[in-house]
Amino acid sequence: MRVLRSARRFLSTRHGRGVEVAFAIGGLAAYHLVRARHLADRDVALANARRVADAERRAGLMVEPAVQRLLVRGPMSRRLLGAAYVASQVVGVPLALRTAFHRGYTAYPALRTMALMSWAAGVAWYWLQPVAPPRMLPDSGVSDTVSEGFIPMDSALVRAFYNPYAAMPSLHVGMTPVVAWAVWSSSTNPAVRAAAVAYPPAVAATVVATGQHFIADIAGGIAVVLPAWVIARRITRARRTSPGRP
Repeated sequence: MRVLRSARRFLSTRHGRGVEVAFAIGGLAAYHLVRARHLADRDVALANARRVADAERRAGLMVEPAVQRLLVRGPMSRRLLGAAYVASQVVGVPLALRTAFHRGYTAYPALRTMALMSWAAGVAWYWLQPVAPPRMLPDSGVSDTVSEGFIPMDSALVRAFYNPYAAMPSLHVGMTPVVAWAVWSSSTNPAVRAAAVAYPPAVAATVVATGQHFIADIAGGIAVVLPAWVIARRITRARRTSPGRP
């Protein structure tokens, strides 16, 4: 019980910059350990992706080819969508957390704890079940729109930093509420707040249009992040409202 109280106190605190950066480094290290384990698991990842595609077809949810046809209109759209896919993860989430940290938002500990819990759950899922993106399935009807462009996802450089078999769950989409909240809270401008509301569905459309995720991957991301947010809020609220809190 004492350990649990200490853990709750630790997670409910806005720590110094060094500790917060250490959280991020630890999360990245865990991700790359899983990546190193699964680089040789292409056949397993493709088999799991086929299971996801088959399940979507049986449920009548295989809309990825239609979304791609709607949004991908030529070489420039391919490049822009590919760049947006990368930026939404490697820029959007870190920048949102940094903004919340430096502005001293009271919700920052909950946001950071939610991000850590979501990331841990996602990495564990990737470890147990590698899933290839739909663009790697020749019979999925989804084209590969990101192997070439501003940021070619299958280049040796990019593949050194990301796990190509971590499609399920889509933390890309699951984490978008963090970015949306940070943007909404940082401005009272109606246009900025409208952009914050539009951000999650825009990222969802991007990950599907690029062939990087199935609709089911998006559902998986939400299924990971929502419970993490509920738990993180309970942890930090309990800490803020506990009697005799120092």
